[in-house]
Amino acid sequence: MPVSGIDSVIKEHAAQEYWLERVIAFIIDAVIVYLALGILAIAYALPYFLISGINTMATMFAGVFSFVAGIVLVIYFTLFENLAGTSLGKRAMGLFVQARSGKNPTLVEAFTRNVSKIYWLLLFLDIIVGLATTKGYTQKFSDRFVGTSVVKHRAPSTPA
Repeated sequence: MPVSGIDSVIKEHAAQEYWLERVIAFIIDAVIVYLALGILAIAYALPYFLISGINTMATMFAGVFSFVAGIVLVIYFTLFENLAGTSLGKRAMGLFVQARSGKNPTLVEAFTRNVSKIYWLLLFLDIIVGLATTKGYTQKFSDRFVGTSVVKHRAPSTPA
């Protein structure tokens, strides 16, 4: 019997496979967001770089880009998961986010479970604390807090 979710991830093949799929899904989503932002950033910043020089603007621009990218990531995940129950990366891996009701998370639930994605260290802590404080391995802390879970296949919806 596993002592914690971390113990499960270390010892169980199913737990390792589950988290590998989530990591791959996140990488797909991050590439999509950063690629789109990178194209917009280059189009916006190129005139400034040409006028004032790359060394002057690069440091300031890198900080602003990281901050904006974190916000855009949170918005991206929140909207996709609220509206479709999945992000593009999760859909590619066959993963879906669902609330306790089995439906898509509400906007507040989706935002709460994704706010840690604003900065990589917060996301890492969200995952580690979630795994360390439960015997299950399928929820990060914010998922447990709002009652959402990431499942491999969407549960069939029941007629209203």
